[in-house]
Amino acid sequence: MPESKKRRKVVERETAKARSASKKVEKIDQHSPRWYAPLMVTLAILGLLVVVTAYVTNGGYPFPFFSNGNYNLFVGIGLMLVGFLMTMGWK
Repeated sequence: MPESKKRRKVVERETAKARSASKKVEKIDQHSPRWYAPLMVTLAILGLLVVVTAYVTNGGYPFPFFSNGNYNLFVGIGLMLVGFLMTMGWK
């Protein structure tokens, strides 16, 4: 009988260790990857630069093939929008 009590204690310790290890893994997985925040900020700043450049050059740059109309503004605002939407998934 003493052996069965020891065995139960060993099994209980092993299950407790397994539970604590799985909780640690879950906490680690909740964070965003390291590249997520720099990409988010870069997209927002790049979009801002595109919009400012388009206003200063009357829509002729940074993409000359979009010089007809306000397509440069759409591209810049789109980049900023993607950067902003990424903030909702950042943890």
